Order: sequence, then C-alpha cells, then structure tokens
Amino acid sequence: MLQGNKILLTGLTGRIGGAAAVALAPSNEVWGLARYTKEGTREAAEKLGVIPVVGDFARGSLDAVPRDFDYIVHIAANVSPRSAEEGMLDNSDGAARLMSHCHTAKAFLHVSASSVYAQNADPYHTYPEDSDLGGSYGGQYSPTKVAAEGAVRAAALILNLPTAICRQNVQYGGLTGEPGLIDRFLDVFVETGEVYLPPTGPMVIGPIHEDDIVDLIEPSLKAASVPAFIVNWGGDERVDWQELFEYVGFLIDKTPKFIRKPEFAFPNYFPDPTKRRAMAGPCKIDWKTGIRRTLQLRFPDMALKHVD
Repeated sequence: MLQGNKILLTGLTGRIGGAAAVALAPSNEVWGLARYTKEGTREAAEKLGVIPVVGDFARGSLDAVPRDFDYIVHIAANVSPRSAEEGMLDNSDGAARLMSHCHTAKAFLHVSASSVYAQNADPYHTYPEDSDLGGSYGGQYSPTKVAAEGAVRAAALILNLPTAICRQNVQYGGLTGEPGLIDRFLDVFVETGEVYLPPTGPMVIGPIHEDDIVDLIEPSLKAASVPAFIVNWGGDERVDWQELFEYVGFLIDKTPKFIRKPEFAFPNYFPDPTKRRAMAGPCKIDWKTGIRRTLQLRFPDMALKHVD
C-alpha cells in the first residue's frame, strides 16, 4: 500500500471510500473531501486519521482544498441523480473540476462503474474494457457515469494528468457506509427467507471483496497514463445470484424462497478480469470465502456450517 504520500480522497463516507480511508490513512497524509452533512461523519473521519476538508467538488468552492496532492482517489458519485442535469453536475462536471484544481498531482484515479457498458443480450457475456458503452441502469446514474468518463478522459489530455478510470462491479465485504447490493439482500434473506430474482433469466455479476478493491488502488495509480488507463474492478469469478444465495442458504441452514420481481431488474455484468489480473494479480478472496466473512460480520451471533 502507498506510504508517505499526500492523498485527496473523495467518497470516504461511503462503502469503498471508507475502506480506502482505513487502509491509506495510517501511512499517508489523507485529506477527505466531503460535505459532512450527516452527524458524526466528520468526527469519524478524524478518528481514522483523515484530515477532513468540507466542500463540494461539483458545485462549491474548492478554495479550502490544497492543490499539492501526490494522488487523487476520486470515489464519490451521485448514485441516484434526480435528473440528467443533477447527474451531469455531480458525476461529470465534478470530476473534471477536481482534476483541474489538482492538476499537478502525480496521478488521478476515477472510480466508474460496470454499468457504463451497453447490455449484451447474453446474460453470461464477458465485458472487456473495449466493450461498447451505453449503460442505462439506474435512471440517470449510468448515462452520467458514461459522461463522466468522457470528461475525465478529456481532462487527462488537456491537463497532461496521468489518469486511471476504474470500472467498479459489485462490491461487498465490510460494514462502512450504507449496505451494498449483496449486503442489503443478505439482510432480507436472513430476516424473511426470501431472495429476489429478475423478472426473467439469471442475474450474473463479478463481485469483488472490499479488501481486494483496496489492494487495487496503488497498482491502478501506478498504471495511470495519458491517455487515461481504463481497467475493470471486478472479481475473478462469474457468479450467478441464485447460486450465491443457495450457498448462503447452505451456510445458515435456510432454504431460499426465490421470488421474481419486476423491480429487481438489475443488469447482468461480468467484467473481464484479464487486464486487472495483469496489472495486480488475482483476487485474494474468492466469493464463497468473502460471503462467509460478510455473514460473520453482519450476523456475528449466527452459527455457520463448516465447509471441508
């Protein structure tokens, strides 16, 4: 992990950003840029050893934000924009503003999303980094994340700022921030025994444990380039949602009741891990080990079956 650097981190009050803060702060001077509107979030950042700086990279003044960072790790995003304009401001314009403000950095890391890819009709399709773009999931989220990649690519060229664009798949494994996709529905299953499925067909993902995500920060920054370097941040294994919860059911001795719901129409995305593996090696945590650890974190009093 990086040591002795001055790092600006956005999104530290969220899932991935929180894990990054925990990993980076002990050995670096980490500044956390956020609005800190939720009670206790500023104090929580300080407890981690992060220097909080109050601001809004997309809309507000950046006068309080230093310019002399070694690295920028930009994780923050508006995942539920209420309009195209809101999404463009927060996800696209904000990233470019931040790059301009910190243009002397050694490298800029921008976290994007697997949902920028145009959905292939085959749910088991593998998406390499040169796949067609055009994601439509999540209202205005995916389209404005596509726009954000365009803004970041252009800013990297204009500012001559080495940049890495990292397309995040389903993250899981920790307790920081709001529960992620897997965590939310683990909670539902434990409470009700129900597991939701898409209206038709399977749901296929490439989940990646937050420990493996944190391990990707340094190699991604080192790979940053002009033009921007683009890499998938997903796991090594293609995982079917139904198989995942059948395994959870085995661990907790509960038979899943699978229910197809129209509102559970998540896209199928298994990002090709080839480029990521060439950059940083294989993931350390396979999905079954990761799911077991996640259950132990979320339900510490629950007995889990042992697997030989």
